[in-house]
Amino acid sequence: MGPDLQALMAMMKDKYGLSYGDIQGLLDDAFGIAVSRGGAAQVVLRVAERHEPAYEAIQQIVRRSDIVYPDETGWKIAALLQWLWVFVTPTAVLCVIRPSRGHDVPEVVLGADYDGRMIHDGWSPYDFFQKATHQQCLEHLLRRAQGLLERATRGAVRFPRQVAAFLGTALALRDRREDATISSHGLAVARGRLEKRLDRLLEWNLSHPGNRTFQKHLVNHREEILTFLYEPDIEATNWPAEQAVRPLVVNRKVFGGNRTPGGGHAQEVLGSVFTTWAKRGLDVLSLVSRIICLPAAERLGLIRQLLPTPAS
Repeated sequence: MGPDLQALMAMMKDKYGLSYGDIQGLLDDAFGIAVSRGGAAQVVLRVAERHEPAYEAIQQIVRRSDIVYPDETGWKIAALLQWLWVFVTPTAVLCVIRPSRGHDVPEVVLGADYDGRMIHDGWSPYDFFQKATHQQCLEHLLRRAQGLLERATRGAVRFPRQVAAFLGTALALRDRREDATISSHGLAVARGRLEKRLDRLLEWNLSHPGNRTFQKHLVNHREEILTFLYEPDIEATNWPAEQAVRPLVVNRKVFGGNRTPGGGHAQEVLGSVFTTWAKRGLDVLSLVSRIICLPAAERLGLIRQLLPTPAS
């Protein structure tokens, strides 16, 4: 099989989520190419092995990035529950599959002393990074408020309704800043009013258990809610991570995960490489084909050129 076909098979499996049986059938029906499921699996493993240097470079880029959007979703290896994590930066995407959903995974990826900026969904293991600057995902907070509204009755609707209105006002202020329809002074004044409005909400005396739990979360993360209004180069939500994890979730629904640890590692490597090449505006198919063909030394040189490791 030529390098273009090998690259295409790897993309069909770990980018577009086709099972090995589907790859076998598609190649036979469309191109008259006979390949067994085992043969297709060996091709994908070989392509992943050729991209190990790129995977290592992506790990270094993520570890040294000042901005990271992490997220995680369930996965399976040999029918056992695992967790697929994504770490998205402005220039790279890293996928790792681990049996843990705790802080040990991002600690290994980012380093225990990571002091950059993290934009996440409020999952408690991210609180471990006390030196980092955090931004709670406002979309997750809005969903939580909406969920309380749907279940609340009578006076219990007031708190989630006010929180949702507050978050909507904060996002509208962000839009005005990005559209340059508000001056720096006007932004500072509006931001200060939002801070006071938030403090008043957090002082409410609540009786509804769900509202109290939500308020406690907001109190504990008070300084992580409006970070995006002070630092314009970060998002108010963790949508970059959700965008990166969504195709993987679709793939999981198709083939359920990986049958072997080797297949899981190939998913890590190729999932990271494909999304990083695309994020950088590169032709994924032709670049993967080219890397397959190159001798080891030239392959490493090209990868270092495409993915220079930032200085620590």
